[in-house]
Amino acid sequence: MTETLIVLSVFMAMSSVSLFLVKPTYHLLEKNIFFSQFKSDLLFAQQYAISHQEEVSIHILPQSNTYYIRTRLNGPILVERQYSKGIRIMEGSLPLFFQYTVSGNIKKFGSLYVEINKQFYRFTILIGSGRFYVVKE
Repeated sequence: MTETLIVLSVFMAMSSVSLFLVKPTYHLLEKNIFFSQFKSDLLFAQQYAISHQEEVSIHILPQSNTYYIRTRLNGPILVERQYSKGIRIMEGSLPLFFQYTVSGNIKKFGSLYVEINKQFYRFTILIGSGRFYVVKE
């Protein structure tokens, strides 16, 4: 009986330690997946605009944790994504609505701010070719 209690207490100690180690990994994975997916979707929007010779709009709706990509202003939706509730996207010098032109350039350029697990990131889209990068603030 004593051996069983010792084994159970060791098991419980190991289980509780592993829970503390999983949480930071989860937040890191959440951040990496979000930025990877968002970058891929923006590249898709840019390529779609070039290949189909149509303007493509990106709408970010932070109140519902979604963003979507559509042709023209009221055209069909090409991509609609929901992201985690632990992620907040905030307007910076770039509004939460922007467009790629038929040449793949962006009409407006600037930065968006993203908060993930109380850490801030600046997502910047450059003038002209629509390239972008992410920097931790």
